[in-house]
Amino acid sequence: MFQKVAKPLFFTIIGLAIVGIAYELMTNAGAFFTQMLITIGIAVVIISILYFIMNKFVFNQSNDMKHYRKAVRQSKMKYGKTKSSSIKNKTKPTTFKNKTSVKSEKLTKNRPRKKPSHLRVIEGNKNKKKDRASL
Repeated sequence: MFQKVAKPLFFTIIGLAIVGIAYELMTNAGAFFTQMLITIGIAVVIISILYFIMNKFVFNQSNDMKHYRKAVRQSKMKYGKTKSSSIKNKTKPTTFKNKTSVKSEKLTKNRPRKKPSHLRVIEGNKNKKKDRASL
């Protein structure tokens, strides 16, 4: 029953809106565009305020997210910013060497030391095991 009434009502409202917009454009286009820009500006301001409030107070309540951000901040302080991908992707021109010189170079060079990991362990529920029988 609701579908039979709602569909024609919806299309009637949309049709009247289109007729109203067309009439407003024909009679007073300048005021229409001014009103639309003001409406869009107000909507952007309201959405920005709501987004800021949601980000600041609702999404940051999780302790895990606080611990994660603290770990990221400490990692950045310790290791600095990461290099850009364009620097990593640059390659040196290759030269042809015979096989014996390549092997001798590998033996003489010391292996570079591995950098310590920049990740930090965030405490969680490690000791809780799933009850497989209840699944």
